[in-house]
Amino acid sequence: MISRRGFIGKVAAAAACSALSAIPALGADLDIPDPVRDNSRLDRLVPLIEPRLDLYNPHTRERKRVLFFGATGYNRAGIREINYLLRDWRQDEVVQMDVRLYWGLAAIRTAAMRDGLSGEIQVNSGFRSKATNDYLRSEGYGAAVNSFHLKGRAIDFVVKGGDVANVARYAQWLEIGGTGHYRGRFVHIDSGKPRVWFG
Repeated sequence: MISRRGFIGKVAAAAACSALSAIPALGADLDIPDPVRDNSRLDRLVPLIEPRLDLYNPHTRERKRVLFFGATGYNRAGIREINYLLRDWRQDEVVQMDVRLYWGLAAIRTAAMRDGLSGEIQVNSGFRSKATNDYLRSEGYGAAVNSFHLKGRAIDFVVKGGDVANVARYAQWLEIGGTGHYRGRFVHIDSGKPRVWFG
């Protein structure tokens, strides 16, 4: 189970002491969306989130534990490692993913660890090439024609040991962007407009 009680209390305390920061931009040299969504809970939580991800890709059996942001800014080598784990493994294509998703997953990891879980996130799908997306559509997996996965702006995942419904509710509360709950199977997050659906 992932709760938000601890975060809510800490956010209130931090807000009373100082202004909270927004998600830092990765840099103009990379073609990615602006990660900031003004006034979202995720952006206000940034000072309280450990910017670290524990990821597992069950398709490739790869595991990565990466600190993606530090005192001097983004860890570019770490960002590349995460991008690679989230690649389209069928086509072996890598893109720069939207770092807003990394902050969202890091917030979820932090909450999971506060609830006594390991914080490991199993990624079912990150970036998808058009070829892979078309294949999934032809096989009846329900991939959208204009999926945010095609743009490196969506991730489907589960939290190891976590309840899928609770994780979906927490992701929605964070206001990352879009949140899909595929009942009992996985959670979808993307950096599009805020919206919620059940699959």
